[in-house]
Amino acid sequence: MKYTLLLAAICLLNSCNTAIGMWRDTKQGFIWSKNKIQQSRNGGGGNYDPYGAPTY
Repeated sequence: MKYTLLLAAICLLNSCNTAIGMWRDTKQGFIWSKNKIQQSRNGGGGNYDPYGAPTY
C-alpha cells in the first residue's frame, strides 16, 4: 500500500515545474543544514560557499 501511494504521488507530481521546485527545495535544505553544522563546529562563524573559499 505504501509503495502504491508513493508511486501515485510520483506520477501526479512529475510535472516539470514540480520536479524543479522539489530539487531546489532539497538543495536549499542541504545548504541550510550544512551551514548550521559548520556554524556549530566553528563556534558560530562561517557560511557555506559552493566554491570552497572561506567566508567571514
